[in-house]
Amino acid sequence: MKKKISRSQQIPKYDNPIRSTIISYLTALPDYQEGIRKGFPLFTTKELDEIKDNYKDGLTWKDIDKILSAKGIFFKKATFRKYIQERNISKAIGYKNTENGRVAIFPVDTISHINFIQYYYKVIDGEHLDNILETIRDKQISYLEVIENNLVWKDNIYASIFDDICHGDGDTADAIKKALGCRPSDRDKFLKILNDINDKFDKTIRNDIDKFVSQLQKKYLTVFEITDDNQGGQDE
Repeated sequence: MKKKISRSQQIPKYDNPIRSTIISYLTALPDYQEGIRKGFPLFTTKELDEIKDNYKDGLTWKDIDKILSAKGIFFKKATFRKYIQERNISKAIGYKNTENGRVAIFPVDTISHINFIQYYYKVIDGEHLDNILETIRDKQISYLEVIENNLVWKDNIYASIFDDICHGDGDTADAIKKALGCRPSDRDKFLKILNDINDKFDKTIRNDIDKFVSQLQKKYLTVFEITDDNQGGQDE
């Protein structure tokens, strides 16, 4: 007798490319739109985009709880932790200090993933999920879009590369590894290109910036010259 696979085992995990693809198309699916019309507490594309714009540096648990509560979703912190352990949502990507102590920071797409999980467990059935997978099976998505969906700190690859060059956080490389894990030859190819970009910057542009900074360090203003009344410059 074939063992029945539970719903929790069927759901695509956070770092699975299928999950990223479903997240990309979810809000546009007719059945999802129908769920919204019926009053299910699901986020619209506009709402998810606004969250990404308002929390570009990531979300704390307090932020997540506030956003979900405003949508009418009761979400326990214990459930949140369970989802992290089960790889249904991302673990913390950093920490920051607040008046109440150190708090964890989670990716800005955490709400999109919780939204999908809510839809998965409370709205659709197994057959419906199969239909969604069938719908997206033949859809093609560019490498760029998949990589940008896997970025943690920035929402586009240009900003991510610039940030990586300046701070060396490796976000772009990590996103490429996740997005192209199923295409190892292309993954390695684009990682090499990214590495070449960093090398070129170090050998050329970084030297120019260092010279520019060095010249600025050798020039001085008096305290009175940097007051607001003198910001226009002497050439006016």
